[in-house]
Amino acid sequence: MIEATERILNPPPLYELVVVDQTDSARAHAERLAAQGADEGTLVWAKSQTEGLGRNKRFWMSGYQNLHLGLVLKPEQTFDIACQVSLVATICTAMAIAEQAEPMAELRYRWPNDVLLNRGKVAGITLSGSLGSGNMPEWMVLGVNVNVFDHPNSLGFDSASMRGEGFESYDRVPLAETFCRQFLSWLNRWADDGFAPIRRAWLMRAQGDPLLQTIKLQDTEITGTFDDMDEHGTLTLQTDEHLKRSIALAAFFQPDFVSAR
Repeated sequence: MIEATERILNPPPLYELVVVDQTDSARAHAERLAAQGADEGTLVWAKSQTEGLGRNKRFWMSGYQNLHLGLVLKPEQTFDIACQVSLVATICTAMAIAEQAEPMAELRYRWPNDVLLNRGKVAGITLSGSLGSGNMPEWMVLGVNVNVFDHPNSLGFDSASMRGEGFESYDRVPLAETFCRQFLSWLNRWADDGFAPIRRAWLMRAQGDPLLQTIKLQDTEITGTFDDMDEHGTLTLQTDEHLKRSIALAAFFQPDFVSAR
Protein backbone atom coordinates (compact mmCIF):
# COMPACT_ATOMS: atom_id res chain seq x y z
CA MET A 1 0.00 0.00 0.00
CA ILE A 2 1.37 3.41 -0.99
CA GLU A 3 1.62 6.06 1.68
CA ALA A 4 -1.22 8.58 1.27
CA THR A 5 1.05 11.41 2.42
CA GLU A 6 3.68 10.90 -0.27
CA ARG A 7 4.11 14.09 -2.25
CA ILE A 8 4.18 14.19 -6.01
CA LEU A 9 7.47 14.09 -7.83
CA ASN A 10 8.51 17.54 -9.12
CA PRO A 11 11.17 17.13 -11.85
CA PRO A 12 12.68 20.04 -13.83
CA PRO A 13 10.42 21.53 -16.54
CA LEU A 14 12.17 19.69 -19.40
CA TYR A 15 10.56 16.46 -18.19
CA GLU A 16 6.93 15.58 -18.91
CA LEU A 17 5.84 13.57 -15.90
CA VAL A 18 3.43 10.64 -16.18
CA VAL A 19 2.44 9.18 -12.80
CA VAL A 20 0.86 5.74 -12.62
CA ASP A 21 -0.18 4.18 -9.32
CA GLN A 22 0.32 0.67 -10.67
CA THR A 23 1.49 -0.79 -13.98
CA ASP A 24 3.43 -3.77 -15.26
CA SER A 25 6.67 -1.79 -15.22
CA ALA A 26 7.76 1.81 -15.64
CA ARG A 27 10.00 0.73 -18.50
CA ALA A 28 7.27 -1.15 -20.41
CA HIS A 29 4.83 1.72 -19.82
CA ALA A 30 7.36 4.21 -21.23
CA GLU A 31 8.07 1.91 -24.19
CA ARG A 32 4.39 1.89 -25.12
CA LEU A 33 4.24 5.68 -24.92
CA ALA A 34 7.41 6.02 -27.00
CA ALA A 35 6.05 3.67 -29.68
CA GLN A 36 2.95 5.89 -29.84
CA GLY A 37 5.09 8.98 -30.43
CA ALA A 38 5.67 10.36 -26.92
CA ASP A 39 8.07 13.29 -26.76
CA GLU A 40 11.61 13.04 -25.51
CA GLY A 41 11.65 13.74 -21.79
CA THR A 42 8.45 11.82 -21.06
CA LEU A 43 9.10 10.44 -17.58
CA VAL A 44 7.03 7.56 -16.23
CA TRP A 45 6.99 7.19 -12.47
CA ALA A 46 5.41 3.88 -11.50
CA LYS A 47 4.55 3.89 -7.82
CA SER A 48 4.02 0.13 -7.97
CA GLN A 49 5.15 -2.47 -10.52
CA THR A 50 3.59 -5.89 -10.99
CA GLU A 51 6.09 -7.19 -13.58
CA GLY A 52 9.28 -5.21 -13.14
CA LEU A 53 11.87 -5.54 -15.91
CA GLY A 54 15.63 -5.78 -15.71
CA ARG A 55 18.00 -6.15 -18.65
CA ASN A 56 17.09 -8.64 -21.39
CA LYS A 57 13.52 -8.71 -20.02
CA ARG A 58 14.58 -10.50 -16.86
CA PHE A 59 12.26 -10.07 -13.89
CA TRP A 60 13.09 -7.23 -11.50
CA MET A 61 11.85 -7.73 -7.93
CA SER A 62 10.11 -4.41 -7.43
CA GLY A 63 9.48 -4.44 -3.69
CA TYR A 64 7.63 -1.89 -1.60
CA GLN A 65 8.08 1.89 -1.97
CA ASN A 66 11.09 1.52 -4.24
CA LEU A 67 11.84 3.82 -7.15
CA HIS A 68 10.89 2.85 -10.71
CA LEU A 69 11.33 5.30 -13.59
CA GLY A 70 11.11 5.03 -17.36
CA LEU A 71 12.42 7.96 -19.43
CA VAL A 72 11.83 8.39 -23.18
CA LEU A 73 14.91 9.57 -25.09
CA LYS A 74 15.43 10.42 -28.77
CA PRO A 75 19.20 10.08 -29.30
CA GLU A 76 20.90 11.76 -32.23
CA GLN A 77 23.89 9.41 -32.01
CA THR A 78 24.31 5.95 -33.46
CA PHE A 79 23.33 3.04 -31.23
CA ASP A 80 26.86 2.20 -30.08
CA ILE A 81 27.44 5.77 -28.87
CA ALA A 82 23.93 6.27 -27.51
CA CYS A 83 24.46 3.30 -25.18
CA GLN A 84 26.92 5.45 -23.24
CA VAL A 85 23.87 7.04 -21.64
CA SER A 86 23.69 3.98 -19.37
CA LEU A 87 26.96 5.05 -17.75
CA VAL A 88 25.71 8.64 -17.45
CA ALA A 89 22.58 7.37 -15.71
CA THR A 90 24.60 5.10 -13.39
CA ILE A 91 26.65 8.08 -12.20
CA CYS A 92 23.52 10.19 -11.65
CA THR A 93 21.74 7.42 -9.75
CA ALA A 94 24.70 7.04 -7.40
CA MET A 95 24.87 10.81 -6.87
CA ALA A 96 21.19 10.84 -5.94
CA ILE A 97 21.71 7.98 -3.46
CA ALA A 98 24.79 9.70 -2.04
CA GLU A 99 22.70 12.76 -1.18
CA GLN A 100 20.82 10.64 1.38
CA ALA A 101 23.77 8.38 2.25
CA GLU A 102 25.23 7.61 5.64
CA PRO A 103 28.85 8.79 6.15
CA MET A 104 30.37 5.30 5.88
CA ALA A 105 28.28 4.10 2.94
CA GLU A 106 30.34 2.79 0.02
CA LEU A 107 28.95 3.30 -3.48
CA ARG A 108 30.52 1.49 -6.41
CA TYR A 109 29.71 0.85 -10.09
CA ARG A 110 29.61 -2.51 -11.83
CA TRP A 111 29.83 -2.25 -15.61
CA PRO A 112 27.74 -1.02 -17.22
CA ASN A 113 24.45 -0.63 -15.37
CA ASP A 114 24.64 -1.50 -11.66
CA VAL A 115 25.13 0.63 -8.56
CA LEU A 116 26.49 -1.25 -5.54
CA LEU A 117 25.90 -0.06 -1.98
CA ASN A 118 28.20 -1.66 0.59
CA ARG A 119 28.80 -4.45 -1.96
CA GLY A 120 25.10 -5.20 -2.56
CA LYS A 121 23.24 -4.25 -5.73
CA VAL A 122 21.03 -1.26 -4.89
CA ALA A 123 20.14 -0.01 -8.38
CA GLY A 124 20.03 -1.16 -11.99
CA ILE A 125 19.84 0.76 -15.26
CA THR A 126 18.27 -0.61 -18.44
CA LEU A 127 18.16 0.58 -22.03
CA SER A 128 15.56 -0.55 -24.53
CA GLY A 129 14.15 0.84 -27.73
CA SER A 130 13.64 0.71 -31.47
CA LEU A 131 16.45 0.80 -34.04
CA GLY A 132 15.95 2.30 -37.48
CA SER A 133 18.18 2.51 -40.55
CA GLY A 134 21.85 3.28 -40.16
CA ASN A 135 21.86 1.79 -36.66
CA MET A 136 20.12 4.93 -35.37
CA PRO A 137 17.68 4.61 -32.44
CA GLU A 138 14.21 5.83 -33.33
CA TRP A 139 13.59 6.07 -29.60
CA MET A 140 15.11 4.74 -26.43
CA VAL A 141 13.78 4.15 -22.93
CA LEU A 142 16.09 4.55 -19.97
CA GLY A 143 14.86 2.45 -17.05
CA VAL A 144 15.95 3.22 -13.48
CA ASN A 145 15.18 0.88 -10.58
CA VAL A 146 16.45 1.68 -7.08
CA ASN A 147 15.93 -0.38 -3.93
CA VAL A 148 14.93 2.40 -1.56
CA PHE A 149 12.77 0.73 1.09
CA ASP A 150 13.42 -2.99 0.66
CA HIS A 151 15.37 -5.45 -1.46
CA PRO A 152 15.19 -9.09 -2.57
CA ASN A 153 17.44 -11.64 -0.92
CA SER A 154 16.91 -14.74 -3.03
CA LEU A 155 17.97 -13.93 -6.58
CA GLY A 156 21.42 -15.48 -6.51
CA PHE A 157 23.35 -12.27 -5.90
CA ASP A 158 23.89 -9.84 -3.05
CA SER A 159 21.41 -6.99 -3.00
CA ALA A 160 20.91 -3.94 -0.81
CA SER A 161 18.46 -1.14 -0.08
CA MET A 162 18.91 2.32 1.36
CA ARG A 163 16.73 1.54 4.38
CA GLY A 164 18.36 -1.87 4.80
CA GLU A 165 21.80 -0.26 4.99
CA GLY A 166 20.66 1.99 7.83
CA PHE A 167 19.99 5.24 6.00
CA GLU A 168 18.07 7.67 8.20
CA SER A 169 16.59 9.19 5.05
CA TYR A 170 15.30 6.87 2.30
CA ASP A 171 12.70 8.86 0.42
CA ARG A 172 12.17 7.92 -3.24
CA VAL A 173 10.69 11.29 -4.25
CA PRO A 174 13.73 13.51 -3.52
CA LEU A 175 15.88 10.65 -4.82
CA ALA A 176 14.07 10.82 -8.17
CA GLU A 177 14.22 14.62 -8.25
CA THR A 178 17.96 14.64 -7.62
CA PHE A 179 18.47 12.02 -10.31
CA CYS A 180 16.47 14.10 -12.81
CA ARG A 181 18.49 17.25 -12.10
CA GLN A 182 21.82 15.45 -12.26
CA PHE A 183 20.87 13.59 -15.42
CA LEU A 184 20.14 16.81 -17.29
CA SER A 185 23.42 18.31 -16.11
CA TRP A 186 25.50 15.28 -17.06
CA LEU A 187 23.73 14.86 -20.41
CA ASN A 188 24.77 18.42 -21.26
CA ARG A 189 28.30 17.69 -20.13
CA TRP A 190 28.38 14.56 -22.30
CA ALA A 191 27.08 16.54 -25.29
CA ASP A 192 29.61 19.37 -24.79
CA ASP A 193 32.72 17.50 -23.67
CA GLY A 194 32.24 13.98 -24.96
CA PHE A 195 32.69 10.74 -23.05
CA ALA A 196 35.99 11.58 -21.31
CA PRO A 197 34.47 13.21 -18.18
CA ILE A 198 31.92 10.39 -17.93
CA ARG A 199 34.71 7.82 -18.04
CA ARG A 200 36.73 9.64 -15.37
CA ALA A 201 33.77 9.92 -13.01
CA TRP A 202 32.76 6.30 -13.57
CA LEU A 203 36.25 4.90 -13.00
CA MET A 204 36.49 6.72 -9.67
CA ARG A 205 33.77 4.41 -8.33
CA ALA A 206 34.47 1.32 -10.43
CA GLN A 207 34.16 -1.94 -8.52
CA GLY A 208 37.62 -2.17 -7.05
CA ASP A 209 37.80 -5.73 -5.75
CA PRO A 210 39.11 -8.46 -8.07
CA LEU A 211 35.83 -10.35 -7.88
CA LEU A 212 34.71 -12.53 -10.74
CA GLN A 213 31.74 -11.22 -12.67
CA THR A 214 29.84 -12.83 -15.49
CA ILE A 215 28.62 -10.74 -18.40
CA LYS A 216 25.65 -12.35 -20.13
CA LEU A 217 25.34 -11.45 -23.79
CA GLN A 218 22.80 -12.58 -26.36
CA ASP A 219 24.45 -15.91 -27.14
CA THR A 220 27.35 -16.26 -24.71
CA GLU A 221 28.63 -15.57 -21.20
CA ILE A 222 32.04 -14.13 -20.34
CA THR A 223 33.48 -14.42 -16.82
CA GLY A 224 36.48 -12.50 -15.53
CA THR A 225 37.66 -9.65 -13.34
CA PHE A 226 37.43 -5.95 -14.17
CA ASP A 227 40.49 -4.65 -16.00
CA ASP A 228 39.50 -1.32 -17.59
CA MET A 229 36.84 0.67 -19.43
CA ASP A 230 38.12 2.46 -22.52
CA GLU A 231 37.33 5.82 -24.09
CA HIS A 232 34.20 4.38 -25.77
CA GLY A 233 32.76 2.65 -22.69
CA THR A 234 33.96 -0.81 -23.75
CA LEU A 235 34.75 -3.14 -20.85
CA THR A 236 37.93 -5.20 -20.68
CA LEU A 237 37.77 -8.32 -18.51
CA GLN A 238 40.79 -10.30 -17.40
CA THR A 239 39.57 -13.85 -17.97
CA ASP A 240 42.78 -15.66 -16.99
CA GLU A 241 46.48 -14.96 -16.67
CA HIS A 242 47.01 -14.45 -20.38
CA LEU A 243 43.66 -13.51 -21.92
CA LYS A 244 41.62 -10.32 -21.92
CA ARG A 245 38.15 -9.97 -23.45
CA SER A 246 36.48 -6.75 -24.59
CA ILE A 247 32.73 -6.22 -24.42
CA ALA A 248 31.05 -3.25 -26.11
CA LEU A 249 28.06 -1.45 -24.61
CA ALA A 250 26.00 -2.10 -27.74
CA ALA A 251 26.56 -5.86 -27.44
CA PHE A 252 25.40 -5.76 -23.83
CA PHE A 253 22.15 -3.85 -24.47
CA GLN A 254 21.32 -5.19 -27.97
CA PRO A 255 18.81 -7.88 -26.77
CA ASP A 256 16.41 -5.19 -25.51
CA PHE A 257 16.21 -3.35 -28.83
CA VAL A 258 13.98 -4.23 -31.74
CA SER A 259 14.47 -3.35 -35.37
CA ALA A 260 11.94 -0.94 -36.87
CA ARG A 261 12.81 -2.02 -40.41
